[in-house]
Amino acid sequence: MQKRTGFTLIELLVVIAIIALLMAILMPALQRVRRQARTVACQSNLHQWSLIWAMYTEDTGGYFPSSVLTWRDFVEDYHREKEITLCPSATKLYSNGARPPLGAWEQTWDQAVTDASGHPFASSYGINQWVLNSSDVVGGRVLEQLWKNINIRGASEVMFFGDCAITGATPLDTDRPPEYDGDCANVWGAGGSVDEIRRFCMNRHSGFLNGLFLDWSVKRVGLKELWTLKWHRKFDTKGPWTKAGFVQSQDWPEWMRNYKDY
Repeated sequence: MQKRTGFTLIELLVVIAIIALLMAILMPALQRVRRQARTVACQSNLHQWSLIWAMYTEDTGGYFPSSVLTWRDFVEDYHREKEITLCPSATKLYSNGARPPLGAWEQTWDQAVTDASGHPFASSYGINQWVLNSSDVVGGRVLEQLWKNINIRGASEVMFFGDCAITGATPLDTDRPPEYDGDCANVWGAGGSVDEIRRFCMNRHSGFLNGLFLDWSVKRVGLKELWTLKWHRKFDTKGPWTKAGFVQSQDWPEWMRNYKDY
């Protein structure tokens, strides 16, 4: 008779221990790969949005929409890919329990169109409200500071569109940073609410967000870098929350202190 051979209990435990060790080593790497993939997919969405907005402004003589709350209605006829309205890191709706920074706001397209679950198509991107082509301003906006059209100098420094907690925001150079990641619920009101830059200042991409600029380039933007961008015509890019404005590490909320300074 042949003698049966097999693994001993000790050998099985050793194999299991090795597999567990490999998993512990590989899981963080896999998570980083997933985060990087979502970041790349988000940037791909914004590249498609650059084409959409370029077509829109070409047809309007270079001018932007007049209203932020319905900006999606203005570009509805320029695309049919509803999936690009969502950052891959923020796809769950607020109405389903999501919260910033990983939530998506809802707004209908003025059509009776819903997703597979019956909810209106949502978005997790927003617009810089200082680009609006409007003759009427509310809240903290100043008419002379609106960009209104695409034909400006320094377009590569003006963030137009990107990761956002709601339809858009009106950042000011004196806006304070969020006290915690996703601290923007108190600035969901009408234009001119305090500290609206918080709507953009969210950690969706490992200390960065993705933005589309007025030269139609897509860039990764550091959270603290937001205060150095040219949001409106007179925005102070060397304001109190920049290195040039002598901000100190301890001035930032604790959750932001380890992020890169600008």
